[in-house]
Amino acid sequence: MKIITLLSIMFVLMFNACSGSDSEKSISLKTGKYGYVLSDSSGNSLVEGEMSVVSITKQQGTGDVNDYEVTGSYTITKNTADSTYQGFSTMNGGEMKGYYNDARKFININTNPRIADANVFINAIVKSKSIEGGWHYSTFRGTHNEGGLFKATKIKK
Repeated sequence: MKIITLLSIMFVLMFNACSGSDSEKSISLKTGKYGYVLSDSSGNSLVEGEMSVVSITKQQGTGDVNDYEVTGSYTITKNTADSTYQGFSTMNGGEMKGYYNDARKFININTNPRIADANVFINAIVKSKSIEGGWHYSTFRGTHNEGGLFKATKIKK
């Protein structure tokens, strides 16, 4: 009886040790708050604020183990007075949604996922201490000539 109990315990321990090898690895993008700046192509600040990455969940059905859905929110603390940037008319803060690929360290964020037209999209690379890339304004008629640089830095707790 002792042998059966001992073998059962060993089997359970070995099974649990092996199943741990398939556990999800840590990804580069982290949840939390980030201070961000959207600027024109010259680096002049147009919009500043805080974005909060609330959840990063495995994207189902893509076949790529590196694909994730990202959700969160953002606020605007400073907005340009330059009225030539029409894209910011629909960027009022609130919900944001996106896609993240950990293998490429690439993130795409839609700053207004509740509407289909007139959105500001962010395409960036996740680095060790920041997220850096660009933004563009897109409508049903296509991408406008509006766009520039994006940078977000994780806010320490």
